[in-house]
Amino acid sequence: MTSESPATPIAAPDGTHPSACPICGTTGGREILTARDHRRGTPGEFRVVECTSCRLARTDPWPDDPGAWYPDEYPQHGDQPSLTARASGAALRRAARPGARRLGRILGRAVPEADTGGPVAPRSRILDVGAGTGTAVAAFRAAGHDAWGVEPSLRAVVVAEGRGTEGVVAGSLDDALDNELIPAGPYDVIRMSQVLEHVADPIALLQRLRSIIAPTGRLIVGVPNLDSVARKVTGSAWDGLELPRHLLHYTRESLLWVLSLGGFHVTSMRTAPLLGVLPGSIDARTAGGDRQRGWSDALPVRVALYPVEWALGAAGQGDGIVAIAEPAGP
Repeated sequence: MTSESPATPIAAPDGTHPSACPICGTTGGREILTARDHRRGTPGEFRVVECTSCRLARTDPWPDDPGAWYPDEYPQHGDQPSLTARASGAALRRAARPGARRLGRILGRAVPEADTGGPVAPRSRILDVGAGTGTAVAAFRAAGHDAWGVEPSLRAVVVAEGRGTEGVVAGSLDDALDNELIPAGPYDVIRMSQVLEHVADPIALLQRLRSIIAPTGRLIVGVPNLDSVARKVTGSAWDGLELPRHLLHYTRESLLWVLSLGGFHVTSMRTAPLLGVLPGSIDARTAGGDRQRGWSDALPVRVALYPVEWALGAAGQGDGIVAIAEPAGP
């Protein structure tokens, strides 16, 4: 790890302020990179700064209203699922079936969105935090489970309802629990796939989840891997950054630390592919680190690079991290 270097100011976009580490409050830090929003074109430059105290990386400057950086056409909230989303949903429907032990392990390794962390007992109570358009909730319900989802985007919840998916409610986890919009628990499985990097206070969220998970329950967390080989090669063009909507940026070490502070004990952790991130990174890199040109969304390009993404994940250099955790002692 390099020695501490003070953060230097850059011009902040409107509605932002200099950041401090949300875990320990340390200001400044070691600048890892500076980049623009090459997905959606949000104005301004954004840095990724590593806290010199706890080593968690964060986006700087910090938004007054993170929701303002999510465009209405945000793909994950749309009514037209991508090829990857459709494949992930199909894999999860099979992995979620009670008794799908060997098949579930295989599917979870190949498709991180389908990782259930182990066999799912019949009629389990399951919570998907950051449920999007309800793909996972629908898959678990189809397998006979009592599945619920919480999603901040009203547009995504409307899409879920339009598809006939029940049990996905709009708002924050606190709102859903405090207003009794979802069961109070206990939950046998809690899932957060590509969510924790969007959360400004991950410790508070994890502690609330700790209070509603069953004593023998498990938490499944997926986040982008700041230490991936693709990030090191493509730098500020790495698609897993998704600046500025990703507020925090995790390595295996910092994710382990945050989960521990939130009241969870990690039982397994691995790197995994984030299918589509590698072609998106190459697209942005060859465009000079600016806006992607779009060819990386083409099916032949993605299919051609899927084996590379799988191989990097298996070698411990994948663009994603998947952690399975259980509630720690009192």
